[in-house]
Amino acid sequence: MIIHIPTGQRFNNRKEAKIYFGSAYYYKIEKEKKDLLFINNIQSATNEYSTQILQKQCNRQLFHSK
Repeated sequence: MIIHIPTGQRFNNRKEAKIYFGSAYYYKIEKEKKDLLFINNIQSATNEYSTQILQKQCNRQLFHSK
């Protein structure tokens, strides 16, 4: 996720940010590393998803073992 700090605008990926700002301006602010905040939350989302799946699988096993 990318957040434009001055406006608080959020983008899911670089493509969305480039479309919003235009390629030239986006590359300029990305190079300056001042106004953009990059948040990598993909791993945590993946872990949360896998935890939910494991919990469902455990519940199914308990249900079928009775």
